Amino acid sequence: MAASTLPVQSDPTLLADIRRYGKFDPTGCYQCGSCTISCDLVEGSVSFPRRSIRYALLGLRQPLVGSLEPWVCHDCGDCSIVCPRQSEPRISMLTLRRFLSSQYEWTGMASKLLTSRAWYFGSLGFVAVLVVLLILCYHLWYVGLPFSSLATPLGMEHMFPIMTYYTLTVMLFPLLLLLSRVHRVWLLTMRGEQQPPIPFSVYVEEAWMYVYQSVTHSLMRKCPERGRWLGHWLLALGTVMMLTIKVFALRWFQTDNIYPLYNPQRWLGYVAAAFIFYGVGDILIGRLQAKKEIYKETRPEDMVFPVLLLLTAFSGFSVNFFRYAGFALCAHFAYALHVIIATPMLVVEMPFGKAAHMVYRPLALYFLAVRERAARQTPAAEVVPHAV
Repeated sequence: MAASTLPVQSDPTLLADIRRYGKFDPTGCYQCGSCTISCDLVEGSVSFPRRSIRYALLGLRQPLVGSLEPWVCHDCGDCSIVCPRQSEPRISMLTLRRFLSSQYEWTGMASKLLTSRAWYFGSLGFVAVLVVLLILCYHLWYVGLPFSSLATPLGMEHMFPIMTYYTLTVMLFPLLLLLSRVHRVWLLTMRGEQQPPIPFSVYVEEAWMYVYQSVTHSLMRKCPERGRWLGHWLLALGTVMMLTIKVFALRWFQTDNIYPLYNPQRWLGYVAAAFIFYGVGDILIGRLQAKKEIYKETRPEDMVFPVLLLLTAFSGFSVNFFRYAGFALCAHFAYALHVIIATPMLVVEMPFGKAAHMVYRPLALYFLAVRERAARQTPAAEVVPHAV
C-alpha cells in the first residue's frame, strides 16, 4: 500500500525564523549545484547543501525539520570555496543546525540560548554564581564553619563529601535531557506523514551505526583537512575518558590518601587531559588565525565550549599539582574553581549549546542508515521521493 502524499504547505515565516539563529543569506544562489558536487559526503539519497537551502527558500518547514542532511555536513567548507556567488553555504548549514537543534528541544530553552547572547552568557553566569552560593551555603550553614575558615587549609575529606552525588547529578542532567530528545527527533524525522512505517527490526539491525559514528567520526576523515579529524577525535576521546574517571574514580580523588603517580587512574586522567589540551588547542589556534574556510565566521558563542573545557581540564590538573606539592589551601580553592567552571559547561553548554551535536550527528547518521535499509527492503511503489 502506497504512503499518503498530502500536499506540503509553504510557510512564509520560515526564512525569517531560521535567520534568528545566525547568518543565512542564500538569496544569491542560483542553484548551479557546485556546492553539492564539491562535497565528498554527498552520496546516494543524501544531497546537500543545495536541497536544505532550497527547502528554506521555499518555506517548506515540514520537509526541512524532517531532514537529516544538515547533520551529515561536517563543516568542511568546500562548498563555500567553490560557490561562484559567495553565498557561503557552509555558514548557512551551521545556522540550519542551530535551528534544527531548537526544534528538537522541548523545553524552549535552546531557542532562547541559541538566538540571544544575553540569554546564553547570562545562563552561564547564573549557573556559575549559583555554584558559588552553594559552596558558601555548604560551608557556612550545612557544615557550620565560621566564615574565617574559608581561608584555612582543609582536608580533602571536607571538600564536598557529597561531591560524588553532585558530580553524577550535573553529568546525568545534560545526558538525560539529550536522550529525552531522541524520541522527538525520531518523531520529526522518521514518522512523517509521507513516509511508510519502518519495522523495528530495521532499527535493531542498524543500531551499530550509532556506536560506530559516535566512536570513529568517520565522515570527517573525508574532509580535506586531515588534521582536523585527529584533533576532533582526540578531544572527544579525552572528554569521554575524563567523564568516565569522574563517575567511577571520584571517590579515590576525594580521600586524603594521595595515590602514587604510577596509579592507573592518575595516568588515565593525565592522558585524557593531554588529549583535551591538544584538541582544544587545535580548535582555538585555528579560530584565532581564521585562515581556513572552516574557521571563518567565528562567533563568541563558538569559543565558549572549547575555552570552558580547557579551563576545566587545567583547573582539575592544578588540583592534583597542588595536592602533590602540599599546598592544601591552593588545592581547596582550585577544586572549588574547577566545580564553578565545569558546572555551567555541563548543564548549559552541553545540552543546549553547540556541543549537543555530539548526540544529534551520530543519531542522524543512524536514522539515515535505517532509512536506506528500509528503502532497500520496500517495494518501489511504496517509496515516496523527496520533494525539492
